Amino acid sequence: MQRPPYEPWRETSGVFRWRLGVRPLDLADWIEIDDHYDAEINAKARIMAEHPSTAFVALDDAEPECAEVANAITAHLRHRFPERCAGLMLDTALHPLDAIARHIQEDLVVMGERNGHMVVVAGSVCFPNRWDLPSKLGRTMTEVHEPVALLNDQLERVIDDVLRRLSPERPMWRLGWGVIDTDDLYQPLDGTAAPRPIDAAPSDHFLRIERETLTRHPITNCVLFTIRTHQMALPDVKASDAESARALADAIASMPDPIADYKQLRTTGAAIAAWLRSH
Repeated sequence: MQRPPYEPWRETSGVFRWRLGVRPLDLADWIEIDDHYDAEINAKARIMAEHPSTAFVALDDAEPECAEVANAITAHLRHRFPERCAGLMLDTALHPLDAIARHIQEDLVVMGERNGHMVVVAGSVCFPNRWDLPSKLGRTMTEVHEPVALLNDQLERVIDDVLRRLSPERPMWRLGWGVIDTDDLYQPLDGTAAPRPIDAAPSDHFLRIERETLTRHPITNCVLFTIRTHQMALPDVKASDAESARALADAIASMPDPIADYKQLRTTGAAIAAWLRSH
């Protein structure tokens, strides 16, 4: 039985609180390609055709940052995955961030300096976990995180410090996770997602793990966030490792109400935790 690729819930002890948990990134592992590549690249193409204004945004003056990011990822893909990407060429008719995002499973968010502040200048996000990309455009990191319950209270200073310390020579990565009642990766908040299941049983939920990388790029000094979403059915999580399933249950059960509300687990979390602990 395949295990989850990462298990960040094991780092929770006592009452759940937000943890940034950044660690050094080996750039050889910057972008991930796995067995879901073809399906997710096809899904991105479909989403961009059907919902382009939901999945892609950019300020009018963001092209220099996005071109630098696109060139860096293209060079990485050609070197790291030569069997698949040696001849990779981007579609010059597309915005550079859109063009490169169609070749990787990761979602992309670019921050650049405007009026003395680092703000979101562009994004290609086809697999949002119930958040709204267009509303983030032009916003600082603090403003981006404002809807996330307790996050700024617990991590605003830490996040600001990490962004200040981030350099081209010191890339970082971190993990996040959630539990959701559908396996559809496309989960924006603007009404374009498929209808949610009604009263999904605990065994019908899915674990979403987000691997985020943070890199600073030297020419424009922009910061790129990549978000790689891994998904696994909860019965598979439970079957793969009972100890890990119990740790996940403990993390869900220990969430303060505001965080459980934000993660949409206030009414279902107790039942999911009990099911994860059951034989």
